[in-house]
Amino acid sequence: MSDSVVAGNCVICGHVSAMTVDPPRRTLARGTDPSDSSYSVTIVLPDVLLCDDHYHQFMSKELVVGWCDEESCRTYGAVGALSACGKPFAVLKR
Repeated sequence: MSDSVVAGNCVICGHVSAMTVDPPRRTLARGTDPSDSSYSVTIVLPDVLLCDDHYHQFMSKELVVGWCDEESCRTYGAVGALSACGKPFAVLKR
C-alpha cells in the first residue's frame, strides 16, 4: 500500500483530505470452475481519500472503509454506516 498527500475531501467526514490510500481491488466475476482462479474480472475502485484523523484510524485498524455499489451511490464510507441510498457500506478485501 502506498500513501500520498492529495487534494480532496475525506470519504468519511467530508473534511479536507490529508492522505490517499491505494484503492482496493474488487473481483466481480469468476469462471464457472471455482477452483480455477485464472479467469476473473477485477476492478480498481477510486482512491480512498482520508483526513488526518481518519487516516490514522484506518492505519491502526480502528476504522474499516467500505463501499456501496448501488448505481446511485458508488462511494466509500465507514463499514456499518448507511450510505446515501440507505444501504450499508460493505467490507472490501484488499
